[in-house]
Amino acid sequence: MRTLGISAFYHDSAAALTDGARVLYAAEEERFSRIKHDNSFPHLAIRNCLDSLSCTAKDIEHIAYYEKPLLKFERILGNFVETYPHSQSSFIHRLPEWFGEKLAVEHTIRKSLDFTGTISFVPHHTSHASAAFFPSPFERAAVLTVDGIGEYQTTCMWSAEGTTLTPLFSQNFPHSLGLLYATFTAFLGFRINEDEYKMMGLAALGTPRYVEAIRSLMYLKKDGSFRLDLRYFSFRERDAMWSHAFEKIIGHPRRPEDSVTEFHADVAASIQRVTEDIYFSMLNHLHAVDGSENLCISGGVALNALANGKISSRTPYKNIYILGASGDSGAAIGSALFASLTRDMTIPRQEITHLQLGSRYTNDDIERELTAAGVPYIYVGREDEFCEKVAALLAQDKVIGWFQGRMEFGPRALGSRSILANPRFAHMKDKVNKIKGREEFRPFGGSVLAEKLGEFVDTHGAGSNFPFMNFCFAVHDEKRNEIASIVHADGTCRVQTITPGDGRYHTLLKSFAALSGLPFLLNTSFNIAGEPIVENPAQAIRDFKETTLDCLAIGDFLVFREPYTAPDGAASHT
Repeated sequence: MRTLGISAFYHDSAAALTDGARVLYAAEEERFSRIKHDNSFPHLAIRNCLDSLSCTAKDIEHIAYYEKPLLKFERILGNFVETYPHSQSSFIHRLPEWFGEKLAVEHTIRKSLDFTGTISFVPHHTSHASAAFFPSPFERAAVLTVDGIGEYQTTCMWSAEGTTLTPLFSQNFPHSLGLLYATFTAFLGFRINEDEYKMMGLAALGTPRYVEAIRSLMYLKKDGSFRLDLRYFSFRERDAMWSHAFEKIIGHPRRPEDSVTEFHADVAASIQRVTEDIYFSMLNHLHAVDGSENLCISGGVALNALANGKISSRTPYKNIYILGASGDSGAAIGSALFASLTRDMTIPRQEITHLQLGSRYTNDDIERELTAAGVPYIYVGREDEFCEKVAALLAQDKVIGWFQGRMEFGPRALGSRSILANPRFAHMKDKVNKIKGREEFRPFGGSVLAEKLGEFVDTHGAGSNFPFMNFCFAVHDEKRNEIASIVHADGTCRVQTITPGDGRYHTLLKSFAALSGLPFLLNTSFNIAGEPIVENPAQAIRDFKETTLDCLAIGDFLVFREPYTAPDGAASHT
């Protein structure tokens, strides 16, 4: 049964197509619209999905939407009544989008796809829980879903087995760990639902001096549940996240154009500490109630790699699965899997071990764009030779744009649309940040051969399988100088493990390790500041030309800035 899962109208809209429990395709709308975190209906992602699989809407048997819009609007109406007249302006401002598109989701789906079949509306946190557990390797697991807000729920705990999700506990709006973190994201001058990664990067540079001040803004319980003191928060009444009383406790907010100071780093470190304390309290309580040794997590808060890396040391869990696209985009997969597996519980679940689920381009597609762009390039048809050449360039401290195979799904570059560099020297961090136009304090992750992970980091017994780059682990003291450009100020590194199943990217890591002695590469997303990750060859070539990348490895082609004298066996084009 082919099921199309859709998430839209909040942030990171996406489409995913499943056949039973197998994910055939998944992509965010932003990759095609070129609007970062695009929240519009994913017309372009759906079109690319159907085109990529050579099918039409008539081949889709079922469509699943990732939440219940009417229930969400009910909550918004209730909040308006509770907070009137303070919320009147904000409520009136939001009404057009609700009556214009958010409540008309079914009409939009049927009209855009000419679809007459069944449409399911899956509760938001059920979509997250399904994306967390159904693609996992576990027959039974505890599940935590935690984000800003769904319909009413902000946190849910589940017991999962086979194809069944059993709810155990939920916490409702406005008491939200995601919204608490978002409040501090905005307070520090960053964009909500976009710049939380900057907060995590900045936290490593600060001292958590304001932990008690932040704790005074809420009422905490040992089980991780909490209530925000709503005197300090204003997101129920208006678009601003905090009140004047908040500033009396925490201090003056940072404007986006202001420089980052020690105070800002200390606030970031403090909210990270409080977030982790709540997160681990939730997980320890979930373990006490459920008892499973296995854990799955989803929702926007599950993208907090700093916290994830401490789960195995701060809780009893050692077997942990967090889908790389754990935010709202991943809920498109979750809603589709839930719809399929609840309609036919005999369908065998299938583990998601990689996220190369998007668009693909042939060498012919790529060469047409290279010729049109007029850039010098060579063709290297043998994979081992191709990877040896790229590894040699990386060993010479060249920064490479890497465009290979199917596009990744989710917020992380995982070796298909990446910028790669030698991680050995600290100055490489500054070089790559400059190429991308990013803030100097922001760290990079690293891809590592899975069998070598334990030589470099301490996973606290959590294993060596972390394919989605959503865990930060402490790097062994004696290894920090070997991978200096990807070790952050707190001594941690966000890691992605690479296995033979990763194809050409694994071959490249092996080649680089053989040449340099390092089984690691600096890996960051192939984009420049303010734009989504590149989707097609033309975008990759444009970014190559507009930045100071040293080389572009795209398909079977190596692209250079100057005419290149090809060695024997390599066809050169200038």
